[in-house]
Parts: sequence; structure tokens; C-alpha cells
Amino acid sequence: MRRGRAMALLVLAIALLVPSSLIWYRGHYAMRVARSFSAGAPSSAQRVLLATQGSPFKEALVAGLVAHLRSRPVYVSVIDVSGLPGVKEGDWSAIVVIHTWEYSQPQADARAFIDRLSDRSKLIVVTTSGSGDARMPGVDAISAASVMDEPPMPLAKVARRLDALLDAAR
Repeated sequence: MRRGRAMALLVLAIALLVPSSLIWYRGHYAMRVARSFSAGAPSSAQRVLLATQGSPFKEALVAGLVAHLRSRPVYVSVIDVSGLPGVKEGDWSAIVVIHTWEYSQPQADARAFIDRLSDRSKLIVVTTSGSGDARMPGVDAISAASVMDEPPMPLAKVARRLDALLDAAR
């Protein structure tokens, strides 16, 4: 009888601990919704979409990319990755998707968008994860850990790829 009661208490403790741990993890590490904004003239021939999530690392990367693109006649739109289901790939000269690895998988909206693309040639994917090396199979991605003080931040690499896409699209 005593053994059964101890086993029941153990099962109950585990049943409470697992969901509590998941809630804590989600609350502590979850991405915020990214602030949407645009820069440049919407009538520009070249248009760049930056789809991201809200975190200090991703916000710094987006700010650096927007600053880099200010020297070009380009329209830039920044949206949260949750807005990707409504994006038409034909509206953009280049699409940059910046997402985090969540529960050992890519962010769901980012994954669904990338899977449905008919042409990935104008796509740049930046995947952040704790280890800095996670990426979707079959997707050419830049991987990084979301660490602000650890060089190199992938800004230069993303900017070079973006420049090459925009130069080729002229």
C-alpha cells in the first residue's frame, strides 16, 4: 500500500513538473512579436521583405540590414514571421526570413512559408538556436546563436547575400 502511494505521488509530481517546466521555458525563451515597419518608397522597383521574430539579437540584425539598404533605391518591409502566410513571393525581389529554432524545430510559420515557395533563389534564411548550428534540411541557411556580444553577428554575411540578390535582379 505504501509503495503504491509513493508511486502515485511520484507520478503526480512528474505530471505537474513537466507542464510547469514547459510553461517556464516558453515564457523565458519565447520570441516576442516583431514590430512591423517599412523604409523607402513603396514604388521602388526593388523590394525587400524582412520577416523576423522579436528578440534583441534579431532586432539588431534587422536594424543593421535596414541601415545597409538605405544606400540603395529599395523598399524594405519588416514583418513578424507570423505574417508570412499572407506573403506573395512574387511581390519581392528578396525575402529574408529570420527565425529561431523552437522545441528542436524551425518556427512553424517560417517553415510553412519556406516549404511553399516555388522559387527559393531570392530567399535568405537566418536560423538562430542555442547551439548556433541548427538549420532546416535542404535549406541554405545562415545559422547563429542569439548572442549579442559574440562575434561574428551574421549581418555582413546576410548583407553580402542580399546585395548579390538585388544586383542580379536589376
